[in-house]
Amino acid sequence: MSADIVPVPQMPPSFDRARRISVVIVLLFDIVLWLAMAFTVVVPLALLFLLPNLAAISTELAASAAAEWAKHSSLPLASITVGRKLLLIADFLAAMAPTLFILSHGRKLFAGFAHGQVFTEASIAHLKALGFWLIVSVAAGVFVQLFFFAIAQFRDHDFDIQPITLLYGAMTYVAAYVMTEARQIAAEHAEIV
Repeated sequence: MSADIVPVPQMPPSFDRARRISVVIVLLFDIVLWLAMAFTVVVPLALLFLLPNLAAISTELAASAAAEWAKHSSLPLASITVGRKLLLIADFLAAMAPTLFILSHGRKLFAGFAHGQVFTEASIAHLKALGFWLIVSVAAGVFVQLFFFAIAQFRDHDFDIQPITLLYGAMTYVAAYVMTEARQIAAEHAEIV
């Protein structure tokens, strides 16, 4: 029997406040997820179509962008080839993927809470996936930055590593694992009684 088909036990009236808060959190996740997806689409389009045509929009803007780029990269902005742009887009998409998965699983987790599904298999699976993608986001962040610095030929490699995110991911993943074990123990004890 699927976890989605299993009837959810009636929650006590005191859970209503948690349910209302979960609905608000789902709404916030929806807004941020849609903004992140829009950002994921707009940045590659801007890199492919807007960047080469900056001078047509404003010569000052093009000169300013080229000067800012030159501060960091040994590669002139005007000499970025289509192949290099496609590599930058692939790098950007690899950076955004864990974020989109984190937002999606977080939204699904709190949507379950809003429907009273607190300790279901589905909510635990989303919690575990949330922890997994937090861990992946740190590892992917390192590789994405290395790849970006190489493609863009940046002179200074200033890495932005978030070890606290790795810790949060590991704690979330372990908490979901403990919840899974607790469900199995409870099910075994229920069979005995």
